Amino acid sequence: MALSSYVWFSHFGYPHFDKEFPYKRQSPVTNRVRTYKDEKDVLHEIDRVYDQYQDSKFSMGRNLYFILPLFCDPKCLYDDWIGETIREYRMAKNLNIPIAQSLDEADSFIVDNFLIIDNELNSIREYEVSKNGR
Repeated sequence: MALSSYVWFSHFGYPHFDKEFPYKRQSPVTNRVRTYKDEKDVLHEIDRVYDQYQDSKFSMGRNLYFILPLFCDPKCLYDDWIGETIREYRMAKNLNIPIAQSLDEADSFIVDNFLIIDNELNSIREYEVSKNGR
């Protein structure tokens, strides 16, 4: 979930979010105004967003890209491993470096993450085509 959203935010940029805990915002799940007391409240709400939108026709990254700024700072999901994974993905793709000698030897964590990144990049391309008409 964090990786999916980071692909979108790293492509389009992060929005400005200047709220400090506690703050009030409308929940994208319940549509009611609620108070977010701390990061734990925000992460709980993100889990609820994930549950609500996991069967959406759009990718999770796209959904989170448009929904997270409505109630939180999307940077709260970022962790160093995400940036490192995207750098590894770009190196492997751009330099045609295999991630393992065979699929059986490939680390499943890396394979799963690379598939998520690839899916989100394809979703970004589809979004840009629909937005720009090309």
